[in-house]
Amino acid sequence: MTEIWITILQYAGTGFLLILYFVSLVLMFLREDDRGNRAIFLYLPLIFLALFIFPPFRSLYGRFDSTATYYRFLWLLPMSATIAYTAVKQFSTWLKPGILIAGLLVVMCGKYTYENENILPAENRLHLPQMAIDVTDFIMNESGGDYTIVSMPPGLVQFVRQYESKLWLPYGREMLLPDFRNYHHAVYEAYIEEELDPDALIGATRQYNCNYVVVEAVRVEEEDMERLGMELLANVDGYNIYYDPQSPDWSSMGG
Repeated sequence: MTEIWITILQYAGTGFLLILYFVSLVLMFLREDDRGNRAIFLYLPLIFLALFIFPPFRSLYGRFDSTATYYRFLWLLPMSATIAYTAVKQFSTWLKPGILIAGLLVVMCGKYTYENENILPAENRLHLPQMAIDVTDFIMNESGGDYTIVSMPPGLVQFVRQYESKLWLPYGREMLLPDFRNYHHAVYEAYIEEELDPDALIGATRQYNCNYVVVEAVRVEEEDMERLGMELLANVDGYNIYYDPQSPDWSSMGG
């Protein structure tokens, strides 16, 4: 039960928006006459919430997915719609000033997003790191736009998958998540070594039939990669892009 309450507290953020939501539920219970609206905005969310705080349900959830994602069950609560509907309902007689007050309350419930240190100015209209786009575009041009398997450093993986689906990766974003820390993947582990071992990296990428291997230029010596039979195609935004002549041709696999 302790884990469930911790999840709720973490999901609540500052807590004010959750308070506003529960106030909306109380007003819905006291003043809403429409049965359909009560079912959608009141009864169903309360059922979801009751299931969420019921420990056996959490155990059941854990059989199908990691309990680290259990908070996502709270996404079923229509918080925004309930708060908005209740505000309109309560302020129907003086709508404009009422909606303004409700809007200000919602704003005050949160934090200014752009103060977060992880929020960076967009480099392009896709809101992805430009280096990920440049590296991907180069490989797509080299492969003629066909499907191909590419080994990418962990810092590029999640962005490349958002940008181009024709690049198949030996591992995905899941390797960056805490739940997968004990999960073995040879390619990922070769990348995260303090000193990159070219033999370990290329040995791993060949296990997964990678056509191209991308690695930070400062982490490898060209002589080592040549010794392993890798062909340097280019340096793009600080990343060396290698082609493996020993890799199979996957261009016909895309259908």
